[in-house]
Amino acid sequence: MAAPSADNFQPATPGISNGMDEKIDNKSRTGFSVRLAGEPLAAFVAMLAVNSAYVLYKGVFLAPDSLHFYMKGTDRLVAAGFDFQQFLSSNPKFSQYIGFVTWCATLKFLVGEKWPVAVVIFNVLANATLVAVLIFHLKRVNVRWQIRAATAAWCLFAFDLLVWSKGLLSDTTFLLLSTSAVAVWASRTTANRRSLIFPSVLSVVALSWRPTGIALLLPLTVCGLLRFSPKLPKVNRWFTLAAVALAVEIVFLVFAYFMANPERWPLSVGNSHIQYTAHYYDQGQVVWKRDGTYHARPESVLDYHLITLDRLRYWFACYESEFSSVHKVYNVLFYGPLFAGAALSVLLWTRRRFRMNEDLDRLVTVLLVTILSFSAMHAMLQVDYGWRYRVPIIPCLLMLTAITANELMRGPQRTQLPVHDEAAVI
Repeated sequence: MAAPSADNFQPATPGISNGMDEKIDNKSRTGFSVRLAGEPLAAFVAMLAVNSAYVLYKGVFLAPDSLHFYMKGTDRLVAAGFDFQQFLSSNPKFSQYIGFVTWCATLKFLVGEKWPVAVVIFNVLANATLVAVLIFHLKRVNVRWQIRAATAAWCLFAFDLLVWSKGLLSDTTFLLLSTSAVAVWASRTTANRRSLIFPSVLSVVALSWRPTGIALLLPLTVCGLLRFSPKLPKVNRWFTLAAVALAVEIVFLVFAYFMANPERWPLSVGNSHIQYTAHYYDQGQVVWKRDGTYHARPESVLDYHLITLDRLRYWFACYESEFSSVHKVYNVLFYGPLFAGAALSVLLWTRRRFRMNEDLDRLVTVLLVTILSFSAMHAMLQVDYGWRYRVPIIPCLLMLTAITANELMRGPQRTQLPVHDEAAVI
């Protein structure tokens, strides 16, 4: 092979790489990909071990949802030979769970009557994968390794992640799908050259997995809008925050009006849900079957509105008076730092502390919108007895707390750090 000389040397042309540059670039990317995958893999193994031990110790349980929806729906879909048109026409109530019911029916087709055990096994794998996804994206936006390690450790003690994984429930797999969809869309807002098939599939599956998937529409819409904007709009963020709060208040008031007057709901779509929800508003229900939280029977639109606001307050409560002492202490220690971190992230967001890293700024924005969407929806519809419906915001809280801690450790003087766009996104 001839040595390069002035006669045969070809300078690099923008957009065209010679073979040596390509080899060096590929080697660099391969090395980076290995480093990027190491911590998520370690987090996956740790969570898999902890979650497996927990499930083996506690065993599998069947919740009311398991019996009324998933087992019946699974049996009927298999009996229909996976004819979805026939299945949904005769069982319309399962349309809201069609994703998870299809998953269960597939497992029953593959493993037979042991399919509930298979569901729990995949729940455990989903939780482990979730922790890996969190660590991957925290590393991608340059959060310090100490904070990433602390976040992974925090997940190992997240009882609300562990407890629902042992049941024949859709919550754990939905948590992985919804978090992955939001995180991948947020991270791909600047990666226009990459395929959008994967995040699109994640979004569709998450929306079909369980009824609460509808809360993903707002953050996914924001992600879509951000794809067409190279940067977040340069508007006063305090004004934006005030506008969002006003919009939520207006939505709450309109909803309170229909709770007080469900017969005035103008559409056939959603009418049964309005009637169902209004029934429990009439009882003054705040937290499902926790009588100590109930209001007196509402008489005015304002009374209905106050129930919604109280539901929002309880949604973010660290504990309830009926909890045991151990439960109260645990919830304060676990959720206290997460709620504080998320609140501080709002303050930093309004002060544009994340503006030096546009990818990070977008991720924080989408995480905050996700929390807002799930919280507002459940404040209007239902805060469940065990706060199970709050689980989808736990990954958002964990990521926001980690990012906030990282920003506070960085201090006021910041330089722009590179975002690893060349990494393969989980």
